[in-house]
Amino acid sequence: MPPTEESVAAAQAYEDHLVGSVFGPWARRVIELAEPRSGEVVLDVACGTGIGARLAASLMGEGGGRIISLDGDAGMIEVAKKIAEASSLPKNVVLEWHVKPAEQKLAEDGSVDLCLCLQGPQFVSDPPLALTNIRNALKQNGRLAASMWNEMPHNKGHYAIAQALQKRGVPPAMKPFSKGRIVDARQLFAEAELEIEYFETAEYIARFPSIRAFVDGVAAGAPATRHAIAQLSETDKDGFMEDVENILSPYKTDDGVELPTSAHLIVALNRVYFER
Repeated sequence: MPPTEESVAAAQAYEDHLVGSVFGPWARRVIELAEPRSGEVVLDVACGTGIGARLAASLMGEGGGRIISLDGDAGMIEVAKKIAEASSLPKNVVLEWHVKPAEQKLAEDGSVDLCLCLQGPQFVSDPPLALTNIRNALKQNGRLAASMWNEMPHNKGHYAIAQALQKRGVPPAMKPFSKGRIVDARQLFAEAELEIEYFETAEYIARFPSIRAFVDGVAAGAPATRHAIAQLSETDKDGFMEDVENILSPYKTDDGVELPTSAHLIVALNRVYFER
C-alpha cells in the first residue's frame, strides 16, 4: 500500500525536527560500536528515515555491501529513499527499502552479518518476537547494535511534556521509554538468546533554539508524543506550554535550550547455531 500524504509529511517532520538534534547523534554512536564493514549484509530494522543506513553505507565505503532497511511505516520508507537518493553515498553499497514490521520474517535465516535497531526495540508492537526475528536473520556470531531510551525522568524534555500532559488528564506517551529500566532492556536480549557483548547507559545533550522549538518539533515529528499532545483542548494548550517552559527553565542558555537525553547502547551477538 502506498504511503499517505499525512504519513509522508509526518516522516519528513521527524527527519527535519528530530533526527539532526536528537536521533542522529545517538545513531552515530551506535554505528561506531557496530563497525559495519565492506562486503557485509546489514539489516536496519525499524529504520525510520534511514539515518542508520546512511551512516553505515558511508563507513562500508567503496568496498561495497548490502543494506536492507525495513520499517512498518510507509511514509518513513518513502522519505528515507528520497534522502538516500539525494545523498552522496558509496555507489557499491546496495540499498534496499521495504515496508515491513519487525514482527514479520525479516530476512533469510542466517543471512545477515549486522543488524541495526536504533531506538526500535521499545517501539515495535511485540519486542520479544522482533528480537527473535533479528536473531534468526543473523549469521552465527552475527551482531546486533541497538539503542533504547533510558527511563523517562532521564530524558528531561519528554519528561516535562509528560508532566504537563498528566496535569491536564492526558496520558503521556510511555512506549518510547517502556524498556528504559536496565533490567528490562537486558532481559529482552536474553530472552531472544542474544549474548550481550557491550552495554552502556550514556547521556547526550540535545540542543534546540528554544523550548517551544523543541515542543513544536516533537509535536510535528514524534508519532507517540504527537498523538498525546493532539488530545489537548484549545483552552489547555497555552497552559501546557507555560508548564513545559517552567519545568525546563533550568536548561535554558543564551543560545536556546540544552536538554539531557539518556539511552542504553547495546551490542549483542548471535551465539545460537542450528540448521537453517
